[in-house]
Amino acid sequence: MTIIATEGRYESLSHSDKEHTNMNKHSFLILPLAAAALASCANPASSPLSSVSVVSSKDVKWVTPVGAPALAFYDQGANANWVSSDSPTAVVVPALATDNYDAVVFDGISGLNIIAKNSYNYQLAQWISGGNFYLVSAKHASLSEYAAGQTIDGFVKGGNADRAFSKLAKEEWGWSYADTDYRTENGVSVVGTNLIGNPASYDYFVIAEPVLTSAKAAIAKQTPAVTLTVLANLQSEWAKAYNQTTIPAAALFVNKAAYSQKKAAIDLFLTETQARQDEAAANSSKVTAALTAYGDETAQKSRFGFTSALVNTLQKENKFSIFKTGDVTDKKAFANGFNSVFGAAAFADSLFL
Repeated sequence: MTIIATEGRYESLSHSDKEHTNMNKHSFLILPLAAAALASCANPASSPLSSVSVVSSKDVKWVTPVGAPALAFYDQGANANWVSSDSPTAVVVPALATDNYDAVVFDGISGLNIIAKNSYNYQLAQWISGGNFYLVSAKHASLSEYAAGQTIDGFVKGGNADRAFSKLAKEEWGWSYADTDYRTENGVSVVGTNLIGNPASYDYFVIAEPVLTSAKAAIAKQTPAVTLTVLANLQSEWAKAYNQTTIPAAALFVNKAAYSQKKAAIDLFLTETQARQDEAAANSSKVTAALTAYGDETAQKSRFGFTSALVNTLQKENKFSIFKTGDVTDKKAFANGFNSVFGAAAFADSLFL
């Protein structure tokens, strides 16, 4: 015999009554659960699932130069958390000295050196692009025409383009120029502006894609038309001279304080960035569509440093040199390999995420 409570009374039940009561107990149990489920559907905020946090990268804040690295963010043009600048030394480098951004994109080797020297609170998380640097001239047809006193316009003093060009020029091509003959601008866009404004203002220009293609098109339309000669692909010259795959270029640095506070969101941001890099390297039509959707060519140029038409022309052969998944299998070794050519010590492991 089983004793149960019914409306405040205790009653004795026979075996048959117990079976009936057990069935009713199941029925009474199901009804409240069903009602709770319906209530949860009607009011998502009360659902147990609503308490489960969903990881999102929407609050991650980052800053980059315009140009090739910006292609890794081709569909983020309207994202107010992203700052893009055509003056990396004035805007991007100072960001490394603050905790104002969760991530900073800059010349990878330069960034590592700056962070190491100043103990800044960032670590290199992943590589975005390899070198897309070239030496061009509207006045000379070959490297052998170099003579003392000729002038050179480059960009970002101490950056990878600057260091690679200087080493190749002095050690491989036999150039011997004075410091006063070689000027470095705050960004490659300034070199492009100088080249377009007066192709004869310097004997040589160290420049990068996509600025190079834009400049070639612009000066070809000038009267009289100007022919620009590409004297050297610095990547192939570097690979030949130093037995390396390419020159490192842009890398993404993550703020350590931000990473400790929102690791999951930043990890997702890195994953999404790599997915965009893969698309940018292999699917130019998708990228150009996103850029076109962002705005007209003026808006695209201001935000990214290039237009959808330019991407459509260059990215069929990945002229922006964006790294796909697997292109760089060891981010530390990639950096240290470049650094070793200059006789520099390996970067500390603590500089890498």
